Amino acid sequence: MKLGRATLGLLLLAPLAVRAVEPISLGLALAGVLTGYISYPRLYCLFAECCSQKRSLSREALQKDLDSKLFGQHLAKKVILNAVAGFISNPKPKKPLTLSLHGWTGTGKNFVSKIIAENIYEGGLNSDYVHLFVATLHFPHASNITLYKDQLQLWIRGNVSACARSIFIFDEMDKMHAGLIDAIKPFLDYYELVDRVSYQKAIFIFLSNAGAERITDVALDFWRSGKQREDIKLKDMEHALSVSVFNNKNKIADTTQKQTKLASHV
Repeated sequence: MKLGRATLGLLLLAPLAVRAVEPISLGLALAGVLTGYISYPRLYCLFAECCSQKRSLSREALQKDLDSKLFGQHLAKKVILNAVAGFISNPKPKKPLTLSLHGWTGTGKNFVSKIIAENIYEGGLNSDYVHLFVATLHFPHASNITLYKDQLQLWIRGNVSACARSIFIFDEMDKMHAGLIDAIKPFLDYYELVDRVSYQKAIFIFLSNAGAERITDVALDFWRSGKQREDIKLKDMEHALSVSVFNNKNKIADTTQKQTKLASHV
């Protein structure tokens, strides 16, 4: 900021020092100074969001947010904390991070996505590097599947090219038209490059109501057995959730769970 004040000082003094200079020449000179000042990467990032200036994720801060803001989701907290913190701390991940969050509307899936985004980018969901897609809003017509596929792939490729640590959130996956999910699959696997672009540092979060009934059934069975909700283990949910989601008409499990070996519920 000292450089900024020094430059401003020079600009304020300029009219006194260069009275003999033609106005047009002076204007061009000042424009050159400002352009050079703003285009310098580190200085530019003081005024605008930059991918290189992303916040360093703190495991402790993420855990604090999950503990203080998300209630009744002990499995989700543990899985998300370990998955996100471990992925961000890995300088060379072999594949993108893919999270599949399942549950009824209002159980906190979108809220968890918000927490994750805020712990990686200061702007959270409003960051230029966090992208939200809602199936019924962005892909409403089954007749346009081919067009949607092309647009979605171009959007993902363009944004990851601009910032490797891009976050993509897909809401209402259970309502996404069959076949559209195929457009995302190439970006989720162990490919070092896809069309000369690396997606290994990107994050994909899928939100779905699929499997919500089975999650409720498992929780109810534990309650009937006199067990606490906190006694539910991830393995108790994985099988029930995998079967339920696999039977969903859009086969979301084939994209998310087989890719990440991770099934979490929120």
